Amino acid sequence: MVGGLVRSLAGHDKGDVFCVVGEEEGFLLLADGKRRPLGSPKRKKRMHTEAAGEFDHPALQKLSRREPVTDNEIRRALAAFRAQSRRV
Repeated sequence: MVGGLVRSLAGHDKGDVFCVVGEEEGFLLLADGKRRPLGSPKRKKRMHTEAAGEFDHPALQKLSRREPVTDNEIRRALAAFRAQSRRV
């Protein structure tokens, strides 16, 4: 699931889209590159998220291969996803 996009279903960030940057014991580590940078990802229970949909972006591919990415790359991937979602 690392490198995937999820939508928050609960909490103050409900409805926001995040990139999964890690997993640990029933939790996902989420980052958006701005409020939640890679250096301090949001720890959220899996049950409080849903898959945001399939999306192919170079930054997400790098994450899924466990290669380093920057907060800027994460922000660009999320912006591209939002732009695509509005067109559909």
